[in-house]
Amino acid sequence: MIYVMLGAPIGALLRMLLSKRNDDFPKGTLIANLTGSFLLGLCAHLTGAASLYFSIGVLGSFTTFSTLNLELVQLYEQSKRKCFTYMALTYIPGPILFAVAYHLLSSLQVCNFFEKVMEIYINSFIINM
Repeated sequence: MIYVMLGAPIGALLRMLLSKRNDDFPKGTLIANLTGSFLLGLCAHLTGAASLYFSIGVLGSFTTFSTLNLELVQLYEQSKRKCFTYMALTYIPGPILFAVAYHLLSSLQVCNFFEKVMEIYINSFIINM
């Protein structure tokens, strides 16, 4: 649980900074969700503390499903075209980006190395607190 709690503020801060890019079209949320999909694909191979910290803590607070749906409803009320554009730009590339990152890391066979680096990072972060 501590790993999730340590990672969540980082994702939330990054998400807030991207939200400032929203205007009449929610670019910040779109960027957060697409970037998060790709990064989660990379982190899908992690286990233990690294998974809790990055996948659930950082990326769980960075990406947002509830805001996405709120923005879809708001866009639908303003412009059906923008709503369906936003929906397509989120729901089509998102799973593709996840799959590309997941298979990229798998094909490079660096999963164990990546996990070890993440474990060292997390442990050094906690020790230095």
